Amino acid sequence: MEPTSPTLLPPLLSAFLLTLAMSFLLGLGLREYYLVAQKTLYFGSTRSCTLIGLLGFVLFHLKADGVLYLGGLLALTVLLGIYYHNRLAQQQPGMIGILIALLSYAIGPIALSLPDWFLILFTISALFVLNAKEKINRLTATLGNEEIISLGKFLVLSGVILPLTPTTPIADFIPVSFHQTWLAVVVVSGISYLGYLVQTYFMQGRGIVLTGAIGGVYSSTATTVVLARQSNAYPASSNAPAAAIVLATAVMYLRLLAVVGIFKLALGLALLPVFLGLAALSGGLAYWLQRGALPASPLAKAARQQNPLELTSAFLFACLFVAITAATKFTIALYADRGLQWMAFFAGFADIDPFILSLLQGKLIAGQGVVFKAIVIATASNNLLKAAYVLALAERRTGLVAGGVLAGLAGVTLLCGLSGG
Repeated sequence: MEPTSPTLLPPLLSAFLLTLAMSFLLGLGLREYYLVAQKTLYFGSTRSCTLIGLLGFVLFHLKADGVLYLGGLLALTVLLGIYYHNRLAQQQPGMIGILIALLSYAIGPIALSLPDWFLILFTISALFVLNAKEKINRLTATLGNEEIISLGKFLVLSGVILPLTPTTPIADFIPVSFHQTWLAVVVVSGISYLGYLVQTYFMQGRGIVLTGAIGGVYSSTATTVVLARQSNAYPASSNAPAAAIVLATAVMYLRLLAVVGIFKLALGLALLPVFLGLAALSGGLAYWLQRGALPASPLAKAARQQNPLELTSAFLFACLFVAITAATKFTIALYADRGLQWMAFFAGFADIDPFILSLLQGKLIAGQGVVFKAIVIATASNNLLKAAYVLALAERRTGLVAGGVLAGLAGVTLLCGLSGG
């Protein structure tokens, strides 16, 4: 077998050198792991992994049918089994050395059969996992069991069910298919889940401004409500809560831009200057507010958000998406472009994601300019909703500052929507 990637060296020599280098690198990583863990009983390290890698390379190349390679694997497995039995007798049941030895044995076939970049990625991934024991332990200790189960269910629904969903429209009055509906759920929930994980498990107690930035990836509206309530625990003279609230809206523009770009790149490029400009304006205002903020201790723990991968949340989003798509088609048919703009304005006072995705996924009789205006108008009215939440829930000064900024951003966004497209 010959490696598939082009090289200046003869293919066989290139594959051999790569096998030598990558197996040696794995051995160095294993040796470092043993030194840090202070292991006293272990199976080889640098030289052993290198020799095992070369053995796998030679045996795989000598016989194309893989018989020699499988025989070598059997012999290596027996040897490793004897070693592991001895470890069990010494009450040291760790299997890291055994697994790295087997990975080293697989390097040769990978070098001979797959592109070079994959072999390098394979080795780096193994080294990362090998040296990330403490980080992985902290993550598994922190991550809730119910969320792991929820993620598993979601992976089944997105990786197994999504490809099987019908691609034909659900009905004449619902111009989207089940496949489009669930794809919208997967994309939006996936982006929200990333922000949820970072905010819940990695950024707890890091400060209210950072909470606002990460929360904007999850949901700027939900984050605004949480931050508005938390502002009552800060000194009245502090601008930190107001800065965090505005920063969440700045991140919202980037989040929506990413969602639009995933489904309709041309529309995403049209929105790029508008939403980037609005994000920069919001971020600049948040920075200006933060500069004048008095030092304040971060809250011990942010209010817990609902996991966006919960199946109830996913199915609710799907139902909203289908209903809003049908309503949008009805509105366009009855009231044309002006009706869609009014619908966009009122949709912003609810969850704007299903509305925006209905415009992107539904086969609606509306040009790109009309959809452009509708998305921007919905974003503007959503800022008005957040301004109302802040004025109602936040500490008085925070409410006036953040609410005023959000109302101003709503006005600027609305102007962009009415004049753009």
